[in-house]
Amino acid sequence: MAQTSHDNTTRTIRATVQAIEDKLRRGDLPEEGLADFKAAIDDARLRLWAVISVVGSSEPQSLLLRFRLRRASEICRSVITDLDAGTLGQHQREMLELRETAREMVRRLDASIRGAS
Repeated sequence: MAQTSHDNTTRTIRATVQAIEDKLRRGDLPEEGLADFKAAIDDARLRLWAVISVVGSSEPQSLLLRFRLRRASEICRSVITDLDAGTLGQHQREMLELRETAREMVRRLDASIRGAS
């Protein structure tokens, strides 16, 4: 039963990738959305790699948590790069939400680090 589920998932992923490739060939995917699409695929690839990497580990949850923290750091550095390059700004309404989330994250990280000392 588990193998059938795995096979179905693999077939679905392959079919989805094929459909996207076909759309790209026909020019049905707008160019402005390709960067977001690439980022989503890259994120999925990294997440899957992390899950595959922890299979058989004695501490899979710990390894997945470390992956999430590294990935969060990468995303933060990427946002900083975009801010420095001027590609992010006031026109993105998500900036306010990100700012509040970042403030809360710093507050909780500081408390967690102080508590671990």
